[in-house]
Amino acid sequence: MEQAEKIARANIKSIRTVSEWAQWMGYENPKYFARVFKKIYSVSPKTRLVQIRIEAFHLLIKGYPDISSYEIGQELGLGDEHDLNKYIKRHTKSPPTKWKNG
Repeated sequence: MEQAEKIARANIKSIRTVSEWAQWMGYENPKYFARVFKKIYSVSPKTRLVQIRIEAFHLLIKGYPDISSYEIGQELGLGDEHDLNKYIKRHTKSPPTKWKNG
């Protein structure tokens, strides 16, 4: 289980759901993976996956100030800039432009 975050970070583009994360971890049952994960980390894998994706978003905009929203969305496995905008706004309560310009 200590590899969970490392795997999620390395494959953030491919891992969109807890089920996909469980598969990457070698678990056949996503619910069992979620129970074990929550017991160890005291947070659900879904919540942690969102946190990892938001952290990756911040790293991308800080490391590459000229990167487009489309490119960020692609790097995070979210699709286009519309999907990125919805995702970031839903999870941070601020639009991506605030983070890019702030």
